Amino acid sequence: MIQSTIRTPFAAIINTTANQIMRDAIAPPNMDPHHTLRFLFKFTNDMSGEEIYCYPTPLVYRRYSRFDFEAVCPPVAPISFEGQLCISLAGYWKYEVYEVYFEEGPPAKTNQYYPKNENQVLTPAPQHGIVKGLVAIGKMYAGEISGEEEVQYKEYNAPVKDNYIYQGK
Repeated sequence: MIQSTIRTPFAAIINTTANQIMRDAIAPPNMDPHHTLRFLFKFTNDMSGEEIYCYPTPLVYRRYSRFDFEAVCPPVAPISFEGQLCISLAGYWKYEVYEVYFEEGPPAKTNQYYPKNENQVLTPAPQHGIVKGLVAIGKMYAGEISGEEEVQYKEYNAPVKDNYIYQGK
């Protein structure tokens, strides 16, 4: 489970190598920018159904991958290809990680070369990304920022004198 806080950057450590589809496309311990594999994250809020897509920067090791997410919220628009997203709703989110393969190495991060979601199919070309499949799935909990909780309580001081109840009188 990923633990995060709304509107703040966070890191996720996920096992993407166990279900990796294109096994020869990457060479651990670290992902070289010239390698041909990227990961598309899809976050879905459990309550509202809101979906957010993002391509974070990965560090792939032999047994796990580390992904760093940058928090960018309005008025600035997040750039999903740069690992930027805005988690503004607290609660539980489902995440899905898709493997995106590039035949000639990933080009500039734009809509032209990277699929926006898991269903988009780009015209066949060596520099266009192809979603190969789902490699990880799980839950993320996004907590609220302390002091900005949606539900807040007031704490009152205890009464100075004793407050006794005598047989319901």
